[in-house]
Amino acid sequence: MDTLADRLPFRTSMSLEKVIDFWISERDRRGSIWASQAREVLARLEHVPELRGPRIDPAVARRHPELIRMLLSAHFAEASVGSFGSASVPFSYDTIYETPGSDALGVLGQAALFTGTRFEPEMMVRGMIMAGYEHVLRFVYGIDVDFDPPLVITVHDPDSGLQRHFQIVWDSRFMTVTADEGTRRATPDELEELLAEPMDFERWAEVLPPDRFELGGLGITWAVEVTGPEASSLLKEALLRKDALSSRERIEELEAHIRTLLGQADIEMGLIAFDGDASIEGIDRAFPLGKSLLMSGGSAPKCPSRENSSYAEVFRTPAPHVVRDLETCGCNTGFEHRLLQDGIRSLALLPLFVDARLVGLLEVGSRSPGAVTMYQALKLKAVTSAFATALQRSLAEREDQIQSVIKQKYTAIHPSVEWRFRDAASHVLGIADHDDHPDQEEIVFHGVYPLYGLTDIRGSSDTRARAIQADLSAQIELARAVITEASRHRPLPALDELGYRLVQLGARVAEGLVSEDESQVLAFLGGEVEPLMDQLAGFGDTVAPHVEAYRTALDPELGVVYRERRDFESSVARFNEAVCAVIDREQVIAQDVLPHFFERFKTDGVDYNLYVGESIAERGGFSKLYLHNLRLWQLQLVSRVQWELDRVRPEMATDLLPTHLILVQDQPLAIRFRVDEKRFDVDGAYNMRYELVKKRIDKARIRGTSERLTQPGMLAVVYSHNDEGHEYRRYLEYLIADGFFEGEIEQHDLEDMQGVLGLKAFRVAVRREVPFSAPIEGRRPSLRRVEEIVVGGG
Repeated sequence: MDTLADRLPFRTSMSLEKVIDFWISERDRRGSIWASQAREVLARLEHVPELRGPRIDPAVARRHPELIRMLLSAHFAEASVGSFGSASVPFSYDTIYETPGSDALGVLGQAALFTGTRFEPEMMVRGMIMAGYEHVLRFVYGIDVDFDPPLVITVHDPDSGLQRHFQIVWDSRFMTVTADEGTRRATPDELEELLAEPMDFERWAEVLPPDRFELGGLGITWAVEVTGPEASSLLKEALLRKDALSSRERIEELEAHIRTLLGQADIEMGLIAFDGDASIEGIDRAFPLGKSLLMSGGSAPKCPSRENSSYAEVFRTPAPHVVRDLETCGCNTGFEHRLLQDGIRSLALLPLFVDARLVGLLEVGSRSPGAVTMYQALKLKAVTSAFATALQRSLAEREDQIQSVIKQKYTAIHPSVEWRFRDAASHVLGIADHDDHPDQEEIVFHGVYPLYGLTDIRGSSDTRARAIQADLSAQIELARAVITEASRHRPLPALDELGYRLVQLGARVAEGLVSEDESQVLAFLGGEVEPLMDQLAGFGDTVAPHVEAYRTALDPELGVVYRERRDFESSVARFNEAVCAVIDREQVIAQDVLPHFFERFKTDGVDYNLYVGESIAERGGFSKLYLHNLRLWQLQLVSRVQWELDRVRPEMATDLLPTHLILVQDQPLAIRFRVDEKRFDVDGAYNMRYELVKKRIDKARIRGTSERLTQPGMLAVVYSHNDEGHEYRRYLEYLIADGFFEGEIEQHDLEDMQGVLGLKAFRVAVRREVPFSAPIEGRRPSLRRVEEIVVGGG
């Protein structure tokens, strides 16, 4: 690190003459309290002539520490540890004396000055140059510009482990400034110009060349401790930041400021936010911000007697509440138990109010009994309003995030149509000034083309029934083993009767389930067999292991055997997760081509609706070409979904076979937002046929056969009109050539269903091996290629 003298453009020197002049004047002044000491100082100084003169060597001064101490004794407290001061060459860290407190803490060293402030080193140097010119103006020109910017430095106290803050004060009473002989004096106009531009150092150097001035005498520097006010100021400043309470790291930063403010290194801080019911009863619905002492586990612990807890007191009065020792305070509830469990012994709770409304609690705790006092709580009272404001801001941001999640996850307002809702909301706000009850504008999109797709699990209902059947049979068999073994030790007719009923139940379940079988079996086992288990375990040494085997097989939460069903449900979840991952990824790409409304639903499989048209595109630009592109995209999507399911199939405990279906409708329709259901639905009686077809086609059969149209690993495309069929045949032929599908394109007429007549379908197999030309992240047709396919170019 460069020394300050290296960076300062002025010459500097040291002289003790002004200090010696002080002692001479005190020796000669009648009634001076320093007269006796002045005579002693001056007498000793006569034996050290090298300390006299306009310039002395600081190294020489340091060889006479006792005499230097006596010379400066009138200006520095005698050996006071609490005094922080030093004497040095002016504008230098070439020190000849430092108080014990300053020396121990290093508060006036160059490292502290350059690293313990908020200013960059370069800014510090510029400030020192300005201070040097301020001395030139005062000593040479008699102009006092009062340049004394507040400078606070921060140092680490190794004894307490805390930060301490000090304001630096420069004392220039023993300084001198001399200009070299022949130095041109600045004119009044030039001086006025300089004072108008204090940071134009080039101009200052032209008018007052720094190398023509010598800053001499003795510089005295003081460090005045301002830890309390500065810590409070830094705390308030940190709370003004937008992200003041956004993370645990930010909370820990605030905690460090509180520790400094209170002068205790083991202080811990927490924040509880109330989003609604701010009461001791509603504390279950409160939540920690960053961290909380009470809610260290993420929420308030169970506490039936919470109204008797320390926390209840803070809801009865707006004043801070202090508990000096949680072990002996007389409150012995679940809240105190949690705090003591985490090592907290003393506690202060400060309510945080915004407009007289309680929005949160500031918790301040210590692991030492009696460490947190009411005096400290009152110190913190000065910053509670800043905490409350920051907390309120965080609550508002959290509400925005909640609304965003609700909007994204739980409502049907898709980003592609959000603009229409904003227009409607703006309309309502625009007329609200002159209409207390403005009508809600209807959201309808006319002339949109629907695309519907479904990836289903073949025979999911049967697979689920078999899983239930297997679990029930296993539980019955485990129960029968207990009864049989108990009966072997103690032959009892009652046990024989129980065993007979279990055999009958097992046989009935093995034949096949009806709707009430599951509840009847579980009611019998839970009501008549399981209550006997403890008693039966005592019938003999070999019975207890069977009882243990029965109980171990039960799901701890459901209380029933749930192995096969868990495997099935987890496999369905993995199946849906894989399908949705592909759809969501591909949707991003499709939306980039042209915005459209999209929604998907998960059951035993995934189905989705897509609507596209001029009325949905906020900036217009829709054409049939984009519709054809989306239809091709949808067909490719089927293959990509199948390939992903093939990839994750080994991860599924239950083998699930996917089927794929697409419904074609080339006739545009209208969709309307249903306010009561908060979702879009097809509008108009004529368009309802489309919805009816969607609900029934997954069960459609090929005319004249009992064969289901949808088959594992194959795509079924259902349509009504020949034009639709011609278009989709071209698409499928292209995609077979491009490696998405394989084999022949089957064409079928479908059996009529209730209210649904005259449907036709294509069926084609998805290519099972991902071709090099069509990887999961592979190529997609350009709009020009789509146009060629549509017009029959192949």
